[in-house]
Amino acid sequence: MTKALKWLDHNLEEFLLTLLLLAMVLIMGLQVFSRFVLRASLSWTEELTRYMFIWAGFLSVSYCSKRCISIKIEQFVARFSRRTKAVIKLVNHTIELAFFFYMIPFAYSYMMSAVESGQVSPALGIPMYLVQAAPFVSFILVAFRIIQRWIIELKVSLGKPVYDPAHPERNTPESFVKAGQPVSSADGGKE
Repeated sequence: MTKALKWLDHNLEEFLLTLLLLAMVLIMGLQVFSRFVLRASLSWTEELTRYMFIWAGFLSVSYCSKRCISIKIEQFVARFSRRTKAVIKLVNHTIELAFFFYMIPFAYSYMMSAVESGQVSPALGIPMYLVQAAPFVSFILVAFRIIQRWIIELKVSLGKPVYDPAHPERNTPESFVKAGQPVSSADGGKE
């Protein structure tokens, strides 16, 4: 059980995103084959691919949070020590967490409005709440990933060694920088 949970923690978003991308490629490949070889267009492929793309877009937010890959300006923060960077990231993660906790109830009410309306998709006839659940599920997963990042940055700011899956270069004994020590020029762009 612990091994399965560890695997999910490390690979959940990657697995789901890969699965969705593979399914979208196969479905659209089937549509192209059907249209140009069989001369018959399938009505459901575009709709299903669109819904899968929506799910992939929302799940990618969680993936980016977990891996610390987002659009950011690092020039100002790069000048500080590793400990100071961690404190700045703690503030940033706290703001992000507050935002997603604020958005979760709205995403839930959005999903529940689709449940109550009973709306179904035109071509497939699937309940629309399955599509509109994407923001709700994603925001919960993102909040969880931000809490994980917050704990990691807290340990770094306290000067403790910590395993950081988003920054493998931090995970060697030589990489643990003492609190307050400036970051070397080689490490400057990797945070």
